Amino acid sequence: MLKIIADQNIYKLSEFMTNEMELHTFDPTKGLPLLEGFDALFVRTVTPLNSHTLAKLPNSLKVIGTASSGSDHIDKEYFKAQGIKVYNAKGCNAQAVGEYVITALLLWAHQQGKTLESCTVGIVGFGHTGSTVASLLEKFNIPYCSYDPPKELRDPDYTSASISDILNCDILTLHVPLTKTTKHPTAHFIDGDFLEHSNFQLIVNASRGGVINEQDLIEAIDNGNVSNVVIDVWENEPDFSIELAKRAFIATPHIAGYSEQAKLNASKLLVEQFGKFHALKSNEFDELYHSKQVDLADLAYSLEDLLTRLNPILEYDAALRDLIGRPDKVALFSKLRTDRPYRYEYPYLEIKKAPQLWRALLNTISTKI
Repeated sequence: MLKIIADQNIYKLSEFMTNEMELHTFDPTKGLPLLEGFDALFVRTVTPLNSHTLAKLPNSLKVIGTASSGSDHIDKEYFKAQGIKVYNAKGCNAQAVGEYVITALLLWAHQQGKTLESCTVGIVGFGHTGSTVASLLEKFNIPYCSYDPPKELRDPDYTSASISDILNCDILTLHVPLTKTTKHPTAHFIDGDFLEHSNFQLIVNASRGGVINEQDLIEAIDNGNVSNVVIDVWENEPDFSIELAKRAFIATPHIAGYSEQAKLNASKLLVEQFGKFHALKSNEFDELYHSKQVDLADLAYSLEDLLTRLNPILEYDAALRDLIGRPDKVALFSKLRTDRPYRYEYPYLEIKKAPQLWRALLNTISTKI
């Protein structure tokens, strides 16, 4: 029997286990458990894994997995040198993050009285999530360009925009991992020098907090180089910047990728990769990916009301702002991420009694009417 020890908050992980696997869980707020006798360790981004946090590794441990699309909280080289395979759930939340971005853009344009078709969006990072954002922008006829030099080196069919192209965009949205030692590091990619030459109407960060130098961004907002920001990830998370939150159009507690389907995807990918490592056949769990009905018969006739009914982005914004000034805001930030039910992605929403006014929009974001 293969023994797995996993963060107790990894969503419905037990439902993806095969008969050859035995699952044990731990509470990450109490630190890492003893790993002796376990074949795999599954964590989330809240648990950093490196030579300091895991200085002593049991011989039994062969696999480490993270239920997240990124793995910058894991020192992959350290574990590789120890003969341990590291997996992530890359792409698991691409649709969820893409929906967060397009929802934020629609809310922002509505409040500002702007037409998104007249704005150009610069997408920094064109992997799973960046390309999903692009697909959603195309549905709304919103022009964009994408910047991803590493992808251009890997993919002969892809040509990256230039930094100059990105600086000339009206809106910037970030979808890169946090890297410091690569040829194209992303840590503080957005800093004072970058922002000095910009005039962005909106910056959206739903990637990693350290991609932006938050103090430089605050100064750019104050001096008018950046008009609005939407911030889901924070440089010193979970200790989020109060000053940046106060200036943000939308500020949320790292939940852009939090959807029912994204969480299921992450658990499924972890188990599948672990199973392949041991040459096990995966199970089928399509019944877990069910739809949710939403009745809009009593909907008020405003875009904000509609989007709030479909996506709780503004509810999270209000909840985060309620933490400003609280001495326990760090702990409460984490609770906001674990104590609320996950939203359903738009294609998994079945809309009942949709007002005629919003049918075109609902079709565009791929809900079922």
